[in-house]
Amino acid sequence: MAEIVKQERRGSALILTIDRPEAGNSLSAEVSQAFLDILDTVEGDMDLRAVIVTGAGDRFFCTGGDVKRYAQLSTKDELREVMRLARTVFQRFEALHVPVIAAINGLAIGGGTEILLATDLRVMSPTAQISMPQVRLGIITGWEGYERLVRDIGFSRAMQVVTTGERFNAEEAYRLGIINKIAKDADVVGAAMQFVASFDKAAPLALGRAKSVIHKAASGPADEAHDLAADTFVDLWFTEDHREAEKAFAEKRGPVFKGK
Repeated sequence: MAEIVKQERRGSALILTIDRPEAGNSLSAEVSQAFLDILDTVEGDMDLRAVIVTGAGDRFFCTGGDVKRYAQLSTKDELREVMRLARTVFQRFEALHVPVIAAINGLAIGGGTEILLATDLRVMSPTAQISMPQVRLGIITGWEGYERLVRDIGFSRAMQVVTTGERFNAEEAYRLGIINKIAKDADVVGAAMQFVASFDKAAPLALGRAKSVIHKAASGPADEAHDLAADTFVDLWFTEDHREAEKAFAEKRGPVFKGK
């Protein structure tokens, strides 16, 4: 059976590709489970600096949930279980010890936009588009997409994206603050790897803990974020990697981090 989420290790990055172009790279229960299985294998890998998520081909990043499969479900409990799997994937993206980057190679619709909102950084092809058209389909987001959208771009802009259901091109998505970068061409994974090159210079423990603090600061409460940042600073100060960084600076050389 062909892999529905392909894996490629490229340097310190793991590239995960949803490989269902015939189905718009849509998210089925099987795709969600494949993501979870892969994430289990990389948890705590100190040689890893990033996970990149993309779609096969150049037409679709992800067109959301697999509505054909969903139509076969007969009870609310069955649907809830399918939705729970996807929500768990997105939560695992956020909790992972390295940044997760969306390499948006093509159309991201509905749940496809929810996937990229659950990542830490987003790079978009100049020809790609994103949309959250759920209200035009008589539903809303099922994977906490609205909450993440408000967190990322604020109330009024989120309201525009959600209530109009319109498609936004790369320039518009960048101006809205949904994405970080527009790739120069269709090689969005290559553009994402430019972020990874920067991550390679970071101490792995600090990289992961910095991500955790930023997420806490974005989700609040503020006092918990303050406490986490203060505790994290103290913890990292006494790590081997911090001592190595200080020594390397004094010796005018690059540090060699060990994730300890």
